[in-house]
This record gives sequence, C-alpha cells and structure tokens, in this order.
Amino acid sequence: MNDLSSEAWFDEYYDAVYSYILMLVKDSHTAEDLSQETFMKVIRNEHQFKGDSLVKTWIFRIAYTTTMSYFRKKNPITYYFDLHTLNTKHERSSEEIALLNSQQKQFYEALNQLKPSYQQVIILRKIQGFSTNETSAVLNWSEGKVKMSLSRALAAFKIELEKGGFTDETLIR
Repeated sequence: MNDLSSEAWFDEYYDAVYSYILMLVKDSHTAEDLSQETFMKVIRNEHQFKGDSLVKTWIFRIAYTTTMSYFRKKNPITYYFDLHTLNTKHERSSEEIALLNSQQKQFYEALNQLKPSYQQVIILRKIQGFSTNETSAVLNWSEGKVKMSLSRALAAFKIELEKGGFTDETLIR
C-alpha cells in the first residue's frame, strides 16, 4: 500500500486530472465538478488501491470512467448546443485566455476534430505523458491497441493540423 494519503494525492494530481478532464469536456465548470467527483471517488475507494499500478494511473482511470459516465448521461444534442453557447456567450477568465494562445487553440481545435478514442490516446500519451502500459490501464485497452490507436490518431491529428494551415515550419516549440 502506498504511504501517501488521498489528501496528498489530491494535492499532487488535482491539476493534472483537471486539465485532462477539461480537454475532454471543454468547459471549466464541468471539468471542476468532474475533478471533484473523481477525487471524492478516490477518497471513498482509497482502500481499494492495491499498488498494482502507479497511483496516478489508478486516479486517471477513475477520472476517465467518471468523465465517460458524464458523457453517457448527457444528451449529445444538448451537449453540442452547450458547446456553441459557451463559445459565443461564455466570458473567458484571464487564465483561460492565457491558456488558449493561438497555437494552442489550433491544436485544441484539431484535437476536437478527432474521434473520441483518438483524443483519449493522444491526451494520455502525448499531453499527460503516460506510458503505453499506463495508458492501457487507464483506458482498459491492450498495449497493442494503445500503440496502434496512437499511431492512427497522430496521423489523423497531423491531417487536421494541416487543414488548419499548420506545417512543421509553423510550429513554435
């Protein structure tokens, strides 16, 4: 058993969980609610953590299932209209504006064009920095599926970026 408590896990992983969920739900209030729900589940189920994986992997699996449950419950048509309402009426905080600089916004928009499984694998592997094994545990996929999906997702992502005018030369690193 890990000697860290769920309180320490909250301090260490909340920001990463929040940013992961925010990339999926695209609304800061919903991401905050789902992040809090994730950590309530972490606290309630802390005794179930067996140490078979990293704590971070276990927490992200909970974040993933919590977010997917949210999507299953929410009517997709309502969700679609909520997004468009947010984009036109939602006043962004200065923090959100800082996060959405031009290049990040284009990356984000290209990522949103991909199917959800491709979004998941790119976010976990390339943005959150999970290993293939950890991503496999979070998504409950085989490692082979993670590798193949990542390869296909990156190819599709590159196509979406190129549609938006991105080339290798326009990337600011």
